[in-house]
Amino acid sequence: MHTDTIVIIVAILGVGLGLWRAIATIRQDVTTLRHEVRADISGLRQEMAEIRQDVRSLHSRIDNLYQALFSHKDPAA
Repeated sequence: MHTDTIVIIVAILGVGLGLWRAIATIRQDVTTLRHEVRADISGLRQEMAEIRQDVRSLHSRIDNLYQALFSHKDPAA
């Protein structure tokens, strides 16, 4: 074989190995980010549930105040 052919083959193998390692690193990064995003989404869902409960509680308190203010009958009537 000619030395030029060997150099070309080694260069192709080097580039292939470099790309393979880069792809593996990117895949690992994507997997890590996916897990982080899922954890964040889970936390946000829990916070949303707590906010909904707080809104329900506030709505109930407002409704009770409304009922207390406007459900009394006029004693003169």
